[in-house]
Formats: sequence, structure tokens, C-alpha cells
Amino acid sequence: MVMIKSLVFDKDGVLLDLIETWLPVMQGLAEYTLSLVPADSGRPVSRAMLLSSVGINDDTGRVDPNGLFARGSFFEIRAVWQTLLPAGMINLQEDESYRSEVKKIVRELGRGNAVAKGDLLTPLTQLSDAGFKLAVLTNDSEGSARQGLEEVGIAHLFDPIIGADSGHGGKPDPRGLLYCCALHGSAPAETLMIGDTSADYDAAINAAVGGFVCIADDPAHRPDAAIPESDVIARLSDLPALLVRRGDMR
Repeated sequence: MVMIKSLVFDKDGVLLDLIETWLPVMQGLAEYTLSLVPADSGRPVSRAMLLSSVGINDDTGRVDPNGLFARGSFFEIRAVWQTLLPAGMINLQEDESYRSEVKKIVRELGRGNAVAKGDLLTPLTQLSDAGFKLAVLTNDSEGSARQGLEEVGIAHLFDPIIGADSGHGGKPDPRGLLYCCALHGSAPAETLMIGDTSADYDAAINAAVGGFVCIADDPAHRPDAAIPESDVIARLSDLPALLVRRGDMR
């Protein structure tokens, strides 16, 4: 039996509460993007439309777990938003003033607002003390990820912290996950991915790691029916017990 040595975690929806941490930021980014649309453009677009296009219901705050907000990168979100904007508008991917303002909005609205998804320090410390090597692999930017993890007091437990801009591509590209394995000196088969979206699961499949643990309030919400319900937990605090049941932890 191959023993698991490395645990690689997604961030939002696993370590941090996705909605509480990021919904105000996304609403702010949508408002700023709308402010650039000329009044006489002839193409109606609203904040609700922009948010809906990436899986956010602006009225209820509900998030589609398979939408881009939950599983994608902001590069992908910008690409979708571009299709909803009038022709002739700035290129959201290339315009430096837009990208600079977006970074400013993320810093201002995101700073100090990271919300942990339950008790994190206790289980993560338990896992680290048991000898597991811990890493974070997110489709957020590396700097933003590090800031959020520092705010909830757990950044020191992870090495590396990899973002979509760290040079390994975004999930489901397996390169970031394989980089974590290599840095830890662990084979893919000795590594578990812990996530909540199809991007996380597909990255685990593409990297051929030793397994995938899904964080979901209800097993019915797991991103793929191929994930055994026995590998679905509601909170990170349930992970040590799951690893004991799997035989990966004593």
C-alpha cells in the first residue's frame, strides 16, 4: 500500500469561505467594469449579467459550484466578461490601466476580509505534526492567496503556495500539482488533492495523484459522481479522521 506523504489544498471553498471572502470583491470588480461602458453603447449590460455569467446570483448571493467564480481564474472571468461588453471597448486582458485598477480593488476590498471555513489551525497543525507536507494550489493569484492565508493565521503551515500566476498554469492543468509533489519529494501516488470543484478534481486526475478528497456540505454536490461519497467531508476538521479511516494516518 502506498502511503500518502503530501496534502495539496485548494484555497477558496476549502480553507476560506468562498462567498464571505470573495463576493464583495467580485461585486466591486463588476461595478468598476460597468463604469467603463459608454452610456450610448447601445448594448445593455448590468452587474447582475456580469456576475451571472461566472456563476453568481447577484440577488441571492448563491454560487454555482461549477461556475467560473468557483473554479476558474480571473483571466477566464475577464474573457467571459469581454464577450458581454460592447465592441470597441478596452481589452480587459491587455489594458494595463484596467488590470492595475483591478489589482487595487482586490487589495482594498479583499484586505482583512478573509473568512476561514471553520477551524483550520487545529486540523492543519495535527496533519503537519503527523508528518504530512502541506501545500496550497489555487486559481487565485499567489499574492492574494498568501495574503488571505496570512489573515487567518495558517500561511506558515504551507510550502509552497501556488497561484494561477506562479508559472505552472491554472487548474485543471496538472503542472502546479506536480510541482508541489516534486518540491515535497513525493511521488504523485503519494499525494492527495483536497478540493471542492471540477477544476480541483480534474487537476488530480490529470496529475495521476493518489486520490482526491472533496469538501462539500452534501455529497450530492461533489463535482463528479466518480468521487466516492466516503471521500467527501463537510469541513477540513474532518480530514484527519478520514485519513485514519483510509489508513494514511495513525
